[in-house]
Amino acid sequence: YSPIGRCGKTSFALTLGQILAKKRACLYLNLEAYSGFEYLMERKFEQTLGDLLYYLRLGSDQLVTKMGSMVQSINNLDYLPPVLSMEDIQSTTAEEWIRLLQQIIDYSNYDVIILDLGNAMGHEPELLQQCDGIYMPVRQDMISRAKISQWERYISDLDNLQVLEKLQKLELPQLEHMPDSEEDLLALPRQKLGAYIRGLIRE
Repeated sequence: YSPIGRCGKTSFALTLGQILAKKRACLYLNLEAYSGFEYLMERKFEQTLGDLLYYLRLGSDQLVTKMGSMVQSINNLDYLPPVLSMEDIQSTTAEEWIRLLQQIIDYSNYDVIILDLGNAMGHEPELLQQCDGIYMPVRQDMISRAKISQWERYISDLDNLQVLEKLQKLELPQLEHMPDSEEDLLALPRQKLGAYIRGLIRE
C-alpha cells in the first residue's frame, strides 16, 4: 500500500509474489478500482473478484471452491482477476472484505496472501490492520513526502497505531522499463527489483 502514485507498488507486489511462489502457495489480490489487468495480461476474464464478492453476499458456503475456478496464474503466482468496475470496490464494506479474506485463510491452501491496495475503497486502514506486515513504497520528492505525512496523521487520528508499527517504507530501485505485457511481468524477478526484494526477504 502507498498513499502516493507512480511509486512501483504493483510491480513490487507482483514481483514479491512471484519470488515467494517458488517455495510457498501464494495468492495475489489486486483491490484497486482500475487495475488494468485485462490490458496488461492481454486477455479477457470470464469471472473476476467482483463475482466472488457477489457470491459472498449470497452467503455461499462454497466460496473458496468457486474462487478456485476463477484463479489465474503467472509464474506459479495465483491471482484473482481484479474487478472491472469501481462500484464493486466502493460498495463493499470493510466487514465484507475481512470476511472474504478470512474464508480464504480458513478454507484454502495458501500460505501467503498479498494485498495490492489502492485508495478508492475507503477501508484501507481496516484491511491494513489485518495484515502481518505492510510494505509502503515511497518517494522523496516534496509532494510525496507531504502526502505520506498526511496519511500518517490520519492513521494516528484513527488511533490505529498497529498499522504504523507494521509499516516498512521502501525506496524501490528504478525499473529498467515499465512492464507492458505479461512477458515483462515474468521478467521482473530477474531484474534489479527482484534482487532488491530477495534481499528484503532475507532480512
